[in-house]
This record gives sequence, C-alpha cells and structure tokens, in this order.
Amino acid sequence: MSVAVELDEVDQKIIEMLRRNGRASYKEIAEELGVGVATVYKRIKRLERIGVIKGYTAVIDESKLGKNIVGYVGLEVRPADTSKVISELLKLDDVVELVTVTGAFDILVKVRAKSLEDLWRFIYVKTPRIKEILKTTTMIAIDVIKEEV
Repeated sequence: MSVAVELDEVDQKIIEMLRRNGRASYKEIAEELGVGVATVYKRIKRLERIGVIKGYTAVIDESKLGKNIVGYVGLEVRPADTSKVISELLKLDDVVELVTVTGAFDILVKVRAKSLEDLWRFIYVKTPRIKEILKTTTMIAIDVIKEEV
C-alpha cells in the first residue's frame, strides 16, 4: 500500500495540467501557473522521482482500432493461485485492465475485443488454459460513458 505524499497547490495544478495534456511543455505550464520554467522543471522532476508521476503515455481510442466490444470478466481463484493467474493474464493482448478486488470475484479483467467472437475466444479458449481459474463471470458493456487511462 502506498503512502500519500503532501503536495502543495502548484504541484496539484501541474498534475492536473499534465492529466489534461501530457505533452504540455514546461513553458506552457509555467505561463498558465504564473511561475518560472525552472520551477516547473524542478517540480516535475521531483514528482517523477517520488513516484507521483509514473510515466507518460499516449491515450489510445481503442474503438478507432476496431476494438468496440468491452467486456468485464470476474474471476474466482484460490488465494494461493492469484499471482500465477495474474502472471498468465498479463501475457494476453486482450487484457486492458487487471485488478484484484473484494466481493464476488477475486480478480476483475477488462477486455477490449474487435468482435463478440473475439471476446468469446478470450472467455472460452484463452482463460480455460489457465487451470487455476475456478470460475468466470462475464459482463458486456452496453455503452462506455467515461473511460480514462
């Protein structure tokens, strides 16, 4: 479990700007916040060093790549097998999000597929190869209202 770090208002505004536009330049951020470019540079480097900023990535619209089907697969596994199942699931390209959860499932997998057939293949061909999975429950998203990285 991570320990929360104390951030001042400038740090929080920098983070918010980078959330909106990860390609914003130090100069753009500095101008909007009314601080020096060197200040922004030092703050961002500190936020990276302490792990608040974990990396930079492009946000891809998966539907533009033809992956319009979103499925959520709840998995039941024995606690001792959780790490092995996670390791195997991380090898599958269909998996776009993977979390351990409380409640009816042990692991929740978000899958993006090009077709219902591809989702079916994930559920009935790929996951059964992972012998430690005891049970799966699949939900298909009807409409994605909000999705963030």
